[in-house]
Amino acid sequence: MKVLIVVVGLIASLFTGSASAAGPTCSNFQGDWRNELGSSLSITNVNARTGALAGTYQSPSGTSGQTFPLAGWTNKAAAQTGKDSASVIAFSVQWGTYGSITSWTGSCKEEKGVPTIRTLWHLASPNSQFAWDHITSSSDVFTPK
Repeated sequence: MKVLIVVVGLIASLFTGSASAAGPTCSNFQGDWRNELGSSLSITNVNARTGALAGTYQSPSGTSGQTFPLAGWTNKAAAQTGKDSASVIAFSVQWGTYGSITSWTGSCKEEKGVPTIRTLWHLASPNSQFAWDHITSSSDVFTPK
């Protein structure tokens, strides 16, 4: 009887819209993320054995809104007693004919129940007005779409 009640409840929630597909988490980065500037990070594959990840990145800032491939890594370690623990991630985007490459490195923790990736990034550009301006840096925060 309990199984029937659970199944009926699941079916009812599908029709009422209260059930949702699981989004990305700090333990499973696969899925769609968005940063505070509206860029879209879509991680389509994470190799559970090696930590290699692949996906796409779309930025309304500095591009015409095209989608570019990304490659990266995640790495996991067991939580240690008495230490703050987070999942770590790094990924890079090669911006095609723009000639630039950006690399992000960060960590993911739940903040107020929301998986949140906080990153620092470096953008390397082949052409610049000044010799000292080929690399710029800043930060991004990504949350599930």
